[in-house]
Amino acid sequence: MKPFKINLFLFLCLIFISFGDKIVAQKIATKVACIGDSITAGYLLSHATKESYPLQLQILLGEKYEVKNFGYSGATLLKKGHKPYDRTKECADAIAFRPDIAIIHLGLNDTDPRSWPNYKDDFDADYTWLIDTLKKQNPQVKIYICRLTPIFNEHPRFKSGTRDWFWQIQSHMPNIAKANQVGLIDLHEKLYRRPDLFPDALHPTKEGATIIAKTVYENITQDFGGLKLAAVFTDNMVLQRNQPITIYGTANGGDVVEVSFKSQKKSATTNQYGKWEVVFPAQTHGGHYEVTIKS
Repeated sequence: MKPFKINLFLFLCLIFISFGDKIVAQKIATKVACIGDSITAGYLLSHATKESYPLQLQILLGEKYEVKNFGYSGATLLKKGHKPYDRTKECADAIAFRPDIAIIHLGLNDTDPRSWPNYKDDFDADYTWLIDTLKKQNPQVKIYICRLTPIFNEHPRFKSGTRDWFWQIQSHMPNIAKANQVGLIDLHEKLYRRPDLFPDALHPTKEGATIIAKTVYENITQDFGGLKLAAVFTDNMVLQRNQPITIYGTANGGDVVEVSFKSQKKSATTNQYGKWEVVFPAQTHGGHYEVTIKS
């Protein structure tokens, strides 16, 4: 009976070790906090708990990440604004979450006449406070702040000074990112031509939220879908003579792209947004020519 008891003990140990590994695996999931206003919260979506951009981001990132939604509708970044985010439970919960990655999309509600005209000088300092507070909880946190999603002309507030204030706030984002050494995600670029995705001229549909989630995903993972040429480049296209020839597109973050044209070869490394370009000297008339692009 003694050997039986020893074997049983070893078997139980193996089960415990295996179970313990699963517990550890769950604990090391990368924590992602989505901090923002109604765009983050999923306002106007039929099923915000399934369709908001943080929930779609969770699906894209997979089980190695834990994404939580800390959006609060109507919130301002400004501490003296009409509805300050720093006084909300969502803000306190986001800080207590101690995220490994934080995505901040705030500023749309600061365009309100009650906020920006009176307290705009505090905007950079208040944004820095939020960034610093997250860093104090987790010094290794990777933070991205976002250029604002669009407000379209049909929105009632856009007929006031909101139009100018919106662009003033947008202009602050690159400076805040640079000063605080955090990432900058452009949520405006892929959406400003899509008013069809904003039924009230401010809040995106599920498809709009999908674009936001994908944009955030690309910036976090640097997976921009591999090598792609800009849509303007096609077979049988005509290049302008006597002008420098710029060839550009996208690839995954850090990829080196090589372009060959008329026995010349140039290379470029993608930037943080997966974009690359090379420039060849101006050419006289002629052709046909072949361009080869590879990464």
